Amino acid sequence: MLYKLSEVVVFAAMTIASVALWFTSDALPVSKRYAQVDSDMWPKMVFGALGICCAIHLAQKVAGLIAAPSGGPRTLDEELEAYVPQGYYTRLIVTGALIIGYFFALQYVGFLLATLVFLWAGSFILPYRNTLAKLLFAPAFTLLLAAFFSYGLSLSLPRGTGIFYDLSQALY
Repeated sequence: MLYKLSEVVVFAAMTIASVALWFTSDALPVSKRYAQVDSDMWPKMVFGALGICCAIHLAQKVAGLIAAPSGGPRTLDEELEAYVPQGYYTRLIVTGALIIGYFFALQYVGFLLATLVFLWAGSFILPYRNTLAKLLFAPAFTLLLAAFFSYGLSLSLPRGTGIFYDLSQALY
């Protein structure tokens, strides 16, 4: 029961945060430099879609919480839903730390290296067994993202500082 209640609280917080971030993005001034990218529309679309998805999921969780019987033996579906695989919380904490580390490392090591390391580390956190796919996905996706942002959208990506800046200059 506590697990279901915590899901309701998390999705309520995500819905509120999405709506707040939508209003924040709506209040941002329009950038003339990135006018061709439509820089004020993308955040609204992303946070609007996230808010709608979170609100729908929140409604489903509240309906499930109301319909759930209190006490008594649990059904097979409830037991399967409450099952948490071994190492789940460890992977969750490591993934959160990886995201925070990526956020701070991005400005120092640049987009290419930070994204490559982030995707490699993230792929090895996941319980997927195909090592070749784990090794090949990160560089391919990083190059695809860099080409899309740099050449497709004409956006400048963080290049890092010091030796990492020189490395980024050589790779671009």
